[in-house]
Amino acid sequence: MTRLDTFLAYAESNRVTVCVAAATMVVLTAWGDWFVPNTSLGFLYLIPVLLAAPALRGYQILSMALLCGYLREAFDPLQGEVGPGQLHLPFVLNPLLWVAGSYPRLVVAASGFAATGFFVAELNRRRRLLMEHLAEREAQMTLRREAELQVRTLIETSPLAILTLNHEGRVALANESAGQLLAFEGAPLQGEDVTAYLPILGRMLHSHHSGSNIRTNVECRGMRRNGDVFLAHVWLSTYRTSEGPALAAVVWDASENLRDREGAGLDSMMATSRILIGAVSHEIRNLAAAANSAYTELANQQPLVQNEQYQALGSLIQGLEKIASTGLRMAANREAVVADLGTVLDEARIVIEPTLREAGITAKWELGAGLPLVRADHHALLQAFINLARNSVEALEKSPHKEMHIAAAVERDLVVVRFRDTGPGVTHPAELFQPFQPGAHSFGLGLYITRAILHSHGGGLRYEPSETGSCFTVELWPVENVVEG
Repeated sequence: MTRLDTFLAYAESNRVTVCVAAATMVVLTAWGDWFVPNTSLGFLYLIPVLLAAPALRGYQILSMALLCGYLREAFDPLQGEVGPGQLHLPFVLNPLLWVAGSYPRLVVAASGFAATGFFVAELNRRRRLLMEHLAEREAQMTLRREAELQVRTLIETSPLAILTLNHEGRVALANESAGQLLAFEGAPLQGEDVTAYLPILGRMLHSHHSGSNIRTNVECRGMRRNGDVFLAHVWLSTYRTSEGPALAAVVWDASENLRDREGAGLDSMMATSRILIGAVSHEIRNLAAAANSAYTELANQQPLVQNEQYQALGSLIQGLEKIASTGLRMAANREAVVADLGTVLDEARIVIEPTLREAGITAKWELGAGLPLVRADHHALLQAFINLARNSVEALEKSPHKEMHIAAAVERDLVVVRFRDTGPGVTHPAELFQPFQPGAHSFGLGLYITRAILHSHGGGLRYEPSETGSCFTVELWPVENVVEG
């Protein structure tokens, strides 16, 4: 900041002091004119105008210019000669007694003083605007530096690999996680061509067209520097630079997630298969028990005892009973599991609601607060809820009023979850849970398997008749009640 800037800033912030100083200089200049009557000191009035202008408004500058012009003319030596042979006066305050030509000089002097004052005031205004602009720019630069520091810290500390590619497909920036993901520990990743490690990035960069940025996420094959292959989940976007298209990517190693997902899928499939085997074995055992009863009755007839085909029938019935018993033992041989019903319902809502919106179905959720833990497998229970929701979606396809209501609450000793819809209802409720129903969607096993899953954990599924639509009720045991019982 220059001395002029310092003075202007001081004058603007200390108006009273500056105005008092300017008034004092006006008085001193007038006193000098009076003390030296033969010499005009009127030019010195310019100094207080310059001094006070930053602290004055427009009309105040004009008033001061008129005052200084008046005093300059009043103390002008030309006013001292009022007549030949008369007394010489040091000043003439009455403008009516001024000599000819005084008024034009007054106008010129006042105009010069005013122009000077307005120039200084405008200079100060420009200085103030410039200082405000510089302060704002400095604040913006500070905010930008802080934002850049936060972004840099976020990128450097992120467990995800973050990197950018220039128009040549080479790494412009990369964080430490990117080097670890691609096995570049100890070696710089900047400037490397990552096409050999993540081919999708090169393809996306070269497919970029002017004016059409790409924002997407993909799963693809990735390879580390040491040759290890992994599943890469990539979020990427392209953008334009002065040199051409560039790309920013966030890469996550999804290999462990894939293993967990496939393992969970296999466990869920095995659990469902075990439940299905138990349900089928139960049906086979019932049939085998009926056949064995008939076989025992026929054994009382002596002529059939020695018949080989009759003996083979008995062996077949006994074999079916053994198969059914084995299947039931397999289904019963499982560990006790616990599920958070609130979490399962939240996940079901995430899966179900997009399908409901696409089908034009309004969903209402009434989930009681503090739902307890229940005795059930998390994934199996989620599949049961999804099956019931899909069953309602199919029932609402041709319904004029499409609405589904899902409610969960504790009733007596059980946790009850109801799936209610405004569909046409069920014509034959007694046949709902029988497998291979004629006209059923797919193989007609949805409700049969859903009830078998719930029965395997001590729960149940039943149909509640209603005046309009359908209502399927799921009953589950809270863990506290199971332990106490």
